Amino acid sequence: MSHAYTPRHGPQEHLFSCSGNHDGWHFRSSGDTAGFPKSDTDSGHTYFDSGPPFDFYEVLSLKDEGPSTSVQRILVTPPGNACIQPPTVEVKVASIGKSLPDVMLGKNPCDIPEKALRQERKRCKHCLNFSGVNVTLSVSCKKGDRQIRADILDRDLFDSSARTPPNTSWTMALLSQIDAILGPGVMDKPAFSIDAPGSDLPKPSASAILESLKVGKYDVLFDSDKKLSEIYRESLEPSRLPSVEILRMTPTAPLSADPPPYPPIARAAHVEGEVSISFEVSLVGKVEQLSFESGPEMLRRAVSDTSSKWQFPESSEVHHEEGKIAFRLNCPQPRP
Repeated sequence: MSHAYTPRHGPQEHLFSCSGNHDGWHFRSSGDTAGFPKSDTDSGHTYFDSGPPFDFYEVLSLKDEGPSTSVQRILVTPPGNACIQPPTVEVKVASIGKSLPDVMLGKNPCDIPEKALRQERKRCKHCLNFSGVNVTLSVSCKKGDRQIRADILDRDLFDSSARTPPNTSWTMALLSQIDAILGPGVMDKPAFSIDAPGSDLPKPSASAILESLKVGKYDVLFDSDKKLSEIYRESLEPSRLPSVEILRMTPTAPLSADPPPYPPIARAAHVEGEVSISFEVSLVGKVEQLSFESGPEMLRRAVSDTSSKWQFPESSEVHHEEGKIAFRLNCPQPRP
């Protein structure tokens, strides 16, 4: 299960003339690109009431390069469950075959009145909100630098009848368009993960946005428990993967006996320990009549499934065998 949502638009979208479809959103460029910023840095804190992890931090850098726009995205995920969810940093870089005004769907953020933004942020001052995205667009306008903030609520993300105000709708459309170009973003993350730590994430390659993260440029953008630069350094530490080891087989050593895999559900439940077994070895060296002397129930099925593949020396008579297998989570120790 992921956090995926279908982009919504509010009833006030008629404030933007319709002529194009941007992933479910409808806006028209005014045709006047004078005064548009040449670059845009967007920061977003996405939070959920399901997890861990409960928080995701994202920085987008857009730069106008004439007929195209360069886009860089960095996604920082703090550690969730220490055993299976270490901190991660993901970087995506792309070039969009559109000018920055077109990428921004024809809306100049410098023209958005601050009063309108404040009104939109006050629309749900006293209501319950369990998930959402706090977005800040940082742009250089003619009258100076501006930070344009939009609070996307859970109803905007998941309710098809949400009355999302126009500037928040535009912000969501902009982010949705960029996610469609760069590939899966925060909303495509699984709500719960029991995969091996960092097993499917390549190390981020060198880029300007990654260098800015390393030196702490983005630390001030978020009120997070840990600075983003610190989370990045932690993400570089090798993941401590769970391990399974056959401690002993007596009285006869097997010819081949791979250890069983660590059950994902056991890792998610923080189950570890030693499993003691006894069984008979047939004339052809196969395991028969396997029984468990001790060990967590959640680990036993993996042992039972794997034991059928073990091979012992052939013999003239059936003999009794005992063994012990250790499942270790190898969780990192809490930092002092």
